[in-house]
Amino acid sequence: MISCLVITGMPGTGKTTVALALAARMMKQGSAALALHTDLLKVTLRSLFPGEFKGPAYAGDFVEAINRLRPLLEAQVAKAAQDGYLLIVEGTLALGFSPAGGLKVLLELEHSERRRRIARKHPVAQAALARSSLERYQKALAASIAPDTLRLDATLPLPLILDQIETRLRSP
Repeated sequence: MISCLVITGMPGTGKTTVALALAARMMKQGSAALALHTDLLKVTLRSLFPGEFKGPAYAGDFVEAINRLRPLLEAQVAKAAQDGYLLIVEGTLALGFSPAGGLKVLLELEHSERRRRIARKHPVAQAALARSSLERYQKALAASIAPDTLRLDATLPLPLILDQIETRLRSP
């Protein structure tokens, strides 16, 4: 049984929406699931360790932030496996996180549609994305795609995206 699902993609592809919808659907079906948003985890760590974890998750030295978060994520994966629930890890800091036996999903979306979605985000998020170059993050994301990654078109209706993920979760 898969105990961890990692959802990655560029900002604005719908990672959080998919993770929360999948967790809600699974819990409605009687399965335990927990969505862990890495960007919120970074905010929590920022308050615990002032001066560290600066800027948006996809900007600056995101590789350092990812490496600092990895032990925390691995501990959560171990707990999910032990307790029998699906841990859904999503967010820009999930980049490159691929626990053994987990399922990795990449949400893909054309640049113009991502920009349109970003325009609907909170003004603080919009401002951060407007002043950030995502080129380094995009290259790192492309390099992290494993052959077994489930690549999904983020323009598909949400129920279809969830169906495809659930089908892959159930397959041996």
